[in-house]
Amino acid sequence: MKLTNHEWLRAGGRMGLLSIVMGLTGMGMGSAAHAQAVSTTTVQGTVYLANGQPGAGTLVLSWPSFTTAFGQLVVADSTTVTISPDGFVSVNLAPNQAATPAGQYYTAVYYLSDGTTSTQY
Repeated sequence: MKLTNHEWLRAGGRMGLLSIVMGLTGMGMGSAAHAQAVSTTTVQGTVYLANGQPGAGTLVLSWPSFTTAFGQLVVADSTTVTISPDGFVSVNLAPNQAATPAGQYYTAVYYLSDGTTSTQY
């Protein structure tokens, strides 16, 4: 999987960060052991409301602790990202491919401008 060439998948009537859940499971913005910088990649795209219009709002991402394939510790944490009025959102993520333990994932909660809330795993 090329982490810089991601695909936004339609889920629940809106474009979402489902590709994050499929390919990544930890955030690189959390604290790392021994002040070690965690390698990250940028995942970005546009979030749409069910009516097809761009959806502004807030995205809350949370993740469990894991160790990357490069031996970098990503501690459990969460972050809140603003989804701009044109629906654009961008986050930096640590890859989970070959990470331990296997099977970790993000929880992404969207709080959108039309009043809807949606959770993706």
